[in-house]
Amino acid sequence: MAEVLNVKKRELTGKLNNRRLRNAGKIPAVLYGNGQESVSLEVCAEEFAAIVRHKVKNVELAGDATGAVVMRDIQWDTYGLEVQHIDFYR
Repeated sequence: MAEVLNVKKRELTGKLNNRRLRNAGKIPAVLYGNGQESVSLEVCAEEFAAIVRHKVKNVELAGDATGAVVMRDIQWDTYGLEVQHIDFYR
């Protein structure tokens, strides 16, 4: 059984907007693959931390984007303490 992660679509992209997201306790993410257009998302940092602790790779998305996905890449800060960005693959 895959873990469920609630996501929201984000309209604003770019370095400054992503920094504001992280300060608000959210993580910028992108969903791509399977011949469909990519979607910019935001994920709650606390929910994602629980999934990372359980070492789950397959995730079920709920919210503005739905479906089963695989975490393709997780980008961490320089010290490996905070997640900076997530790539989801359909």
